Amino acid sequence: LYTTVVTTRSNEALGLVYSSHQSIIAALQSGRGVYYSRSRNGLWRKGDTSGNFQTLHRIDVDCDGDALRFMVTQRGDVPAFCHLEELTCWGPPHGVRHLEQTLTARLVAAPEGSYTKRLFEDGELLRDKLVEEAQELAEAEEPRHVAEELADVLYFAMVKAAKAGVSLDDAIVELDKRRRKVTRRKGDSKAFRIAAGGGVLKK
Repeated sequence: LYTTVVTTRSNEALGLVYSSHQSIIAALQSGRGVYYSRSRNGLWRKGDTSGNFQTLHRIDVDCDGDALRFMVTQRGDVPAFCHLEELTCWGPPHGVRHLEQTLTARLVAAPEGSYTKRLFEDGELLRDKLVEEAQELAEAEEPRHVAEELADVLYFAMVKAAKAGVSLDDAIVELDKRRRKVTRRKGDSKAFRIAAGGGVLKK
């Protein structure tokens, strides 16, 4: 058996399982997370019972050749790898992953008076806040202030993403694609975008 670490596409650990030759072949053939269950003494197709299945993206071998990494996207009504209905076997996620889960839940059912709900429903307000917070981040200089403004930008950007049905993993895929590009754009600022942002800020 091979010790197998299951991770998200951004390399966050979801749990520790085991793989056999047969389970690896089944995983590659199905494009899903399939492992070896020592308690059942056979294949464990993650999600067949719980509905929390996994889309398999890649399998890697570690530097010593004695452990595997399955990189997956966890699926389900409430994506959970753990039998305790948590995304990871180490409890609730933190940081941006926790924010993503909260925003996804708010999109379905937000409490009365929720600011996030207001942003989901008012596209113009969301656009204005994104522009405003991006400007504040651009002008921040002290490390703590930069961190605070970055957190604000992340919040509003992820509200935009959740509203559009875009996940953190989707963004990771785009970043990885760009890392592999041979040719790159010059990256100069766009005058019409600067002007449009200025128009929003003058409102």
